[in-house]
Amino acid sequence: MAIERKYDVVVVGAGVAGATAANLLSRMGFSVAIIDAKPSYRVGDKPCGDAIGKHHFEEIGIDPPRGEELDGIVKGILIYSPSEEVILTIEGEGYEINRVKFTHRLIRESVEHGAEYYDETNASSPIIEGGFVRGVIASKKGNKLVFRSNVVVDATGSTRSIVRRLLPEWPIVDPIRPEDTQIAYREIRVLEEWIDKPEYIRIYVNSKIAPGGYWWNFPKSISKTVNVGLGVQGGKGYEHPRSYLYKYILTRPEFKNSRVIESSGALVPTRRPPYTMVWNGIIAIGDAAYSVNPVHGGGKGSGMLSAKAAAIAYSKAAETGDFSAKGLWVMNRLYIDYYGAKQASLDIFRIFLQKLSDDDIEYGLRKRIMRESDLYETSVTGVIKNKRTIFDKLGRVIASLGRPSLLSKLIIVAEYMDRMKKLYEEYPDTPEKLGEWIYRLNTLYQEFENALK
Repeated sequence: MAIERKYDVVVVGAGVAGATAANLLSRMGFSVAIIDAKPSYRVGDKPCGDAIGKHHFEEIGIDPPRGEELDGIVKGILIYSPSEEVILTIEGEGYEINRVKFTHRLIRESVEHGAEYYDETNASSPIIEGGFVRGVIASKKGNKLVFRSNVVVDATGSTRSIVRRLLPEWPIVDPIRPEDTQIAYREIRVLEEWIDKPEYIRIYVNSKIAPGGYWWNFPKSISKTVNVGLGVQGGKGYEHPRSYLYKYILTRPEFKNSRVIESSGALVPTRRPPYTMVWNGIIAIGDAAYSVNPVHGGGKGSGMLSAKAAAIAYSKAAETGDFSAKGLWVMNRLYIDYYGAKQASLDIFRIFLQKLSDDDIEYGLRKRIMRESDLYETSVTGVIKNKRTIFDKLGRVIASLGRPSLLSKLIIVAEYMDRMKKLYEEYPDTPEKLGEWIYRLNTLYQEFENALK
């Protein structure tokens, strides 16, 4: 016999995004169930670089990591050219977090505000009645559980996406292409010799080592360990990233006699948001809603922003009792304003970068075509600033070396980044207008692909 329970919101997936949503919703006074398949001691345990910017906590209104939640302080990023002879330094404050400890705190606070947490609980399918998601079916230790709710929040990640991928052909489903993903693998290692500047995380661009992506070395400055790994572009037939890690990275002098204490891999979505993050009775957040920076693959901060948008959208829908796509639609506008417009713009930049050779990237970084401040501004806003200065400088240098095609492509990229951001700023205000906007979006991508040929 199934056990049935009713809540305002059921959050499926208790990673950083899901735990944030539960935290915010429970603080608003709503009844919340948090469901996660992992045992409590592993909740929030997902492979990534573990770095997050300080500003995200200020934007969301959640206390930053502290005590055992904090693995290191980040003061900036070092970006290495393919030859590693050119190093760009981008200053910026952030944290290396212990994902499990940090997630535990978010869940604990949620429970203190009335939420109910179900670990080792596997959600198997959404409950769909009358064209609405009305809850989820789950099981825990052989017992069938029925969770009914006004809204289900899918925070189960990009690979599982248990609720969203089992829906009818609603616009929220929007499957992702393999080439718009990164296959990532990382290890936590203890080094024999500690590295210089442990407060700076390191990103290395090299298509031989990380084709279609990059490799990283993120020191955990408090625990004297490093998070080292890489991502390769999906859908291209590349080897598993673990083989690149052991062949090219762990053979480097800095990793000599290092000891692995943890390892894991993941599929990371690196593209624009879905056409819509809501539909009747459902909201998708975090990796389940592809809320990841397409260029650097960071997703914790943007996932938390999607959780904030979801909490606000639900609270507004609850005022009228309208949990349809129309009633929840403000979620899309909020996320676009917080992060989505920038994310879509950076998707254009990502497609361009993945088409460049190491020689082009080396050349661009060596000649400082974009200064560190320009790169930082682009990553924060999704807009290439100082375009005229950059292109004038680039034109003079490239013309002297016979590389006019690189200049023309950069001009195209800047134009389409602006167009993409403008298109997201014109996102429809009702679900009825979504079809026309989707057509404009797909047309813009096709035009951009053709322009780069």
